Amino acid sequence: MNKMKIDNWDAIVKWSYNLARQYVIENLVPQGVTSARKFEAYKHGKKPLPRKFPRIPDEYFKRKGTWKGWTDFLGNPKQRRGKSYLSYSDAARIAREAKIANSKQYITWKGRPANLPSRPEYYYKEWKGWKEFLGSAYKIPNTRHYTKLSESDVRIIKHQLAMGIPGAVLARTFKVSEMQISRIKRGENWTDI
Repeated sequence: MNKMKIDNWDAIVKWSYNLARQYVIENLVPQGVTSARKFEAYKHGKKPLPRKFPRIPDEYFKRKGTWKGWTDFLGNPKQRRGKSYLSYSDAARIAREAKIANSKQYITWKGRPANLPSRPEYYYKEWKGWKEFLGSAYKIPNTRHYTKLSESDVRIIKHQLAMGIPGAVLARTFKVSEMQISRIKRGENWTDI
């Protein structure tokens, strides 16, 4: 599964199995959603899912021929449960000693010890933000300030274009011109994403 960095899950118009799976693994499994029954309880507990997220994913993806079962959809949660990670303070200390400057560096950190979670913001209940976790080494990652779109938005747009969503729909969703969407589609803008 190719993971995409997504900042706004509500912007997705049409969900693929892999994208829905990524959302569940990153956002629901860390909250204890590790079975179909727990997914239903989460959903009926009035907790938010992204706007167009399939409410009955097994039926939705079975119709599309991509369903691989709840165990795969949840990222094999039985394997995840057995992992024990360091305490929040120990994890923060190790990240600070490694001089990790931001969330992107932490998530892509090749030398990250196995006893540190890849997404600490979902794992630790005492989470107060990356700045507090990384301490004085924290630096805001470089971002493009000349556009309305973030890198995450562009990843979503490219994914949605590949799934056949019309550029006009995406332009309205992201509040940009259709020309901007067509330039992204043709590879004229955001070629590095």
